[in-house]
Amino acid sequence: MNGILNLNLAGAIILLVASGSLAFYGQPDLQQKWQFIATEFEPRLLQRQVQIDPAELLNLMHDDHVELLIYDVRPEPDWNRFHLVDSEHVPFESLPAHRQRLRELPENAVVVVVSNDELLATEAWKRLMVLAKPNAYILEGGLNHWLNVYGVPSDEVGGHGKTSLDAADGKLRHTFRLALGGRHAAARPDEHDIPKREYTPKVKLLKKIVKALGCG
Repeated sequence: MNGILNLNLAGAIILLVASGSLAFYGQPDLQQKWQFIATEFEPRLLQRQVQIDPAELLNLMHDDHVELLIYDVRPEPDWNRFHLVDSEHVPFESLPAHRQRLRELPENAVVVVVSNDELLATEAWKRLMVLAKPNAYILEGGLNHWLNVYGVPSDEVGGHGKTSLDAADGKLRHTFRLALGGRHAAARPDEHDIPKREYTPKVKLLKKIVKALGCG
């Protein structure tokens, strides 16, 4: 009887030690979890299957059949200076708080991650894959590229000149006279007012919901 009690006590101690070790060392962090799925998702990054042209994002912004989430993961000062209309400021470190929302997205949802160039957006995309594996993409060249394509002349209020994209250092490489946020002319250009831009479509919807036309 004492032997059984001793075995039970030993087992309880082992479980307690194991639990304490798990609490001490913690569960695998997000970077470690990325390593588990990298073989599946990293080729999409390397083959540039998820980096979409500014024109494709603009088309999504005007598509009523798509539920578009634009996650701007930049620091707040850059967000205040300029951001896309309808984008959400979701700082990189706060992405885990969106796990449940991302897992409950409808089939016509598309998530596009944006940063100043592709550096931070790429890390955010990896994090989204770990958290929920949504139908997510990255703005090619970031907002620096967007502003090169859709920006306004530098002599206008809040204007800027074009900038080289050769240096990818995570910085907003455009200078603004005012912090206009989403009120800037380039925040959501009218497709009818700009030259048509050719691009290779990359976004694939899990399901496209077509709205019924009204009668009469």
